[in-house]
Amino acid sequence: MALGIYKQGQGYWIRVMTALFVGVLVLTAAAWGWKQAGAVRLPARSWTVSLSDTQIPGVADITQSSGSVNADDTVILMGYVGTGDELEEIGRGLVESFTPDRGNRSVLVVYGFDSDETRDTAGDAERIIVGNMDQPTMSGSVRSASSTPIFPVQYLQTGVASGLLLVGAIALYWFIGSSRKSVEFLIATDGEMKKVNWTSYREVKGSTIVVIVATFLIAGLLYVVDIGFSYFFSAIGVLER
Repeated sequence: MALGIYKQGQGYWIRVMTALFVGVLVLTAAAWGWKQAGAVRLPARSWTVSLSDTQIPGVADITQSSGSVNADDTVILMGYVGTGDELEEIGRGLVESFTPDRGNRSVLVVYGFDSDETRDTAGDAERIIVGNMDQPTMSGSVRSASSTPIFPVQYLQTGVASGLLLVGAIALYWFIGSSRKSVEFLIATDGEMKKVNWTSYREVKGSTIVVIVATFLIAGLLYVVDIGFSYFFSAIGVLER
């Protein structure tokens, strides 16, 4: 495929208008790709878990307990499995950070899950235990959980939209600038368009006035006929006034 513009300057307006039309389609496709990519759920790098009823053995004031939970401590995720009514272990992870708050509430960031399944379902946990099951360092009930993806979804959206724009630009350049077959077709189309006998401004203006006048005349005629029929049918007792 040659990189130069084939027969540059010929069929100028047809090629320009074709480029504008295809460009709009490409931009629409890129916007669609951006939207669709935004709905993709990326694998989670970590989960931020908001806890209530946080309990730390031996600590009365939870706001002063940040040193009790350390980074890389084991986190046991408890949840309901199947139709069971009792909490069971659904997986494990590691503590990334722990932030205590007032009212026995706290925020725990969990990462380093023991399996991909645990990573994807960590948001379903009902209770968090830090340490071991018999002597936990900290435990609490899950109020809410939100995932942090492995990279911002905007990066994926930008990549998809940029890819569509690049593919569209290459296809557009090939169609109107490089492909001999398509360029010859556009040039031939431009030649045929020059043979069209376009209506002059005076003719368009005159035809428009005729249409407007005829429209009002027909509307007036129909109005008069309607009034006439109304009086006629009223006179013979078909309609009541």
